[in-house]
Amino acid sequence: MKVGFSETSPFPQPKGEQIYPQRLHGLKEEVQYLPGTAIRVWYTHQGTCYPKHWHDCLEIIQCVHSQYTIHTEHKTYTVQPEDILVLPAGALHDLNPGSDCNGWVYLIGLQWLEHIPSCREIRFQPRQPILISRQRMPALYTKVSSLLELMRNDYFSDNVMREVLFDSSVLRLVELIFAQRETHFKETAQLDKRHEHDEMFEQVVSYIDSHFAEDLTLTSLSRRYNLSSAYFSRLFKQYTRDSFSNYLTVRRFLEADRLLMNSSLPITEVATRCGYSNPAVFSRAYYAHRKCSPSRFRQIYARLEGEK
Repeated sequence: MKVGFSETSPFPQPKGEQIYPQRLHGLKEEVQYLPGTAIRVWYTHQGTCYPKHWHDCLEIIQCVHSQYTIHTEHKTYTVQPEDILVLPAGALHDLNPGSDCNGWVYLIGLQWLEHIPSCREIRFQPRQPILISRQRMPALYTKVSSLLELMRNDYFSDNVMREVLFDSSVLRLVELIFAQRETHFKETAQLDKRHEHDEMFEQVVSYIDSHFAEDLTLTSLSRRYNLSSAYFSRLFKQYTRDSFSNYLTVRRFLEADRLLMNSSLPITEVATRCGYSNPAVFSRAYYAHRKCSPSRFRQIYARLEGEK
């Protein structure tokens, strides 16, 4: 079994830049985007695979032949032809191809969406992986599959507007996968009464995004919206597909990553700005999620920036 993507791919990378093996720092992967962009598309073949890792970009896996097996922290996914798996940023996972397996892997950085107000929720909301199957979700699968084909064509083309075209498709992809929740759950036969609370939980998500540095608790937030803690917790998980505690933790660590990369603030101040009054508790929690300490994360990022 080979590790990493083969250099003899029938789909050579644009711009002719040298491709290096997977770079891991702890379990965090340094994503090698196409120079000057926040995108990378790989054609996987010849038994190529990735060990367990995570990164801060969206990953989409599309199987063409045979199957992939992907282990996440909470579930194992089998991706077969006519399946598309969407992995959110921060999801710990591996990639294991079956015999004679080939397909496509898309790595898409979404940081630039922060500058679009209506997209800020997409960047910060933790999500569980989404398995889109033609058999179970034919309408969504057809739309996403067609869009991915368009993205591939743009990516491997010589069009000087390649990045612009690709990014416009990313916006459409975001709309399909994240914004159209109700359509998605109708097609998966999982629609429930949560649409009655959509407006409320849009406000809840916005409130957390603005107040994550405060002492937020499930009890205090449920009281704010006049719901019992148990009912609020259940509705929150139905709406976000994540628990309140994990959602808040991931949101705080995304801010911690940003501060560690873009400021020289002491770790104690980073902890405070992320809602942790005790820096030791912050460091332990950060290590548990990122598999490296905050200071180590900052050192790695500084070194990588120096190598550019």
